[in-house]
Amino acid sequence: MPGRSIAVDKIHVYGTPFFIEATLPVESAKPTTPFRRLMIAQDTGSAIVGPARADLYWGAGDDAARIAGRIRHPGRFVMLLPRELDMVEAGSHMPLPVAKPKIPDAEIRKEQVNAKPEAGRGAEETGTRKSRRHVGPYRGRLRS
Repeated sequence: MPGRSIAVDKIHVYGTPFFIEATLPVESAKPTTPFRRLMIAQDTGSAIVGPARADLYWGAGDDAARIAGRIRHPGRFVMLLPRELDMVEAGSHMPLPVAKPKIPDAEIRKEQVNAKPEAGRGAEETGTRKSRRHVGPYRGRLRS
């Protein structure tokens, strides 16, 4: 269902409702559109690893592809569960995301020295690179 379905990590059960709140680049390239809606976990994906990541399904066509291609933004997730479920017990079985690796300062400085400066920027600004994962044409990646 376009605009209401998400793909989540395999640890979640299909049909689980999530409330997602974010500011996304839906109407333009700038993240200014408030996005607050109930969405249902209906798919999984190999690139979606961890309990606080999701791909928003936007549908088919050029407009959906344009929106999905712009989204790689943080957001807030709330997973809705029945009151009868013991949250402490359920949380004890929930795996946590892998911790970020510690990179020694010497390696970071070496990368900064070897980096080629971009036009109008100094080497100190371009020394670290942002990696982007390829995302399918109809989904935007959201992380918490």
